[in-house]
Amino acid sequence: MLDLDRHALQADYDDLRLRGVPGIDVELLTFSVMHGNGNVILVVDESLSGLSADDIGSGLAVELCESFTSVRVDGIAFVRTVDETIDAPVRMTYFDRDGTNASMCGNALRCVTRYGDERGYLRRAADVVMTDDGPKWVSAAGGAIRVALGAGREFQRVTDEQYFVFSGVAHLVVLLDESQDLDAIDVKTAGAALRYDDRLCRQLNHPEGLHVDYMQRYEDGVRIRTYEVGVEDETRACGTGSAASAYVANRVWGLSYPVRVVVQEGEIQVEETEHGLLISGSTGHLFGNIPPIGAVTSRTETSRTEPALAIGGSGG
Repeated sequence: MLDLDRHALQADYDDLRLRGVPGIDVELLTFSVMHGNGNVILVVDESLSGLSADDIGSGLAVELCESFTSVRVDGIAFVRTVDETIDAPVRMTYFDRDGTNASMCGNALRCVTRYGDERGYLRRAADVVMTDDGPKWVSAAGGAIRVALGAGREFQRVTDEQYFVFSGVAHLVVLLDESQDLDAIDVKTAGAALRYDDRLCRQLNHPEGLHVDYMQRYEDGVRIRTYEVGVEDETRACGTGSAASAYVANRVWGLSYPVRVVVQEGEIQVEETEHGLLISGSTGHLFGNIPPIGAVTSRTETSRTEPALAIGGSGG
């Protein structure tokens, strides 16, 4: 479970403000540390933070992620509102904590959908968010956060126990039988060996590296543990990994959708829809300084709420 210390988070933020970041006004930085099933995502509102597209990059992503030492921030999603007349009113640009500009993060998309719905950036109960993996259908209808990652792509059998699928990023799904102990696996070490296997990565046409999901049948669904590229460690939950694992479970084991995927922090439901693989699970705000709707925010006059801790939260 996430064990957060509000005072430590506040101290991290105060240190960031004192230290500053070259080229940006830290006092204007508007953010929420959020989570999707325990996968911690820093959501930064570009417009409210006075950031331009040119300000966004790997250096800033690493600086902000590493500024929070009391909790491991797994990645950062920069949110930009765009012309409402186009198909996608919100743009998400995502970076892993190591500064890698990743094409997709399922849990970040869920957090951004919740944030966008709360801020009124989304135009209706179901809308579209633009990402580096293309436009993604999202919904906050009835308070249930559901996002589609697109179709499972590039599916192939690697060995009897290993299958590959692209679900926004590259995933190698390793199947375990009932005699194996999922909890005993050293995911950080074993996952890294596959993630950095140059021959395997090139064979699968993804030299950037592979996310690795260890999957086992569990009750009426599956249970997984995931090594994530960019975090270079196991994460509490992986949205694209849950989608990839469910896709493999359906194709190889014949499990019917929706597939229940149990992760370290609860479970993620994966459906197959006209929009592709759709994921849902818990989301929440943990800490941040998002101003109330309608508050004046500019470089010369700012209105801020004090950073607040809000553990947990709801959302589908």
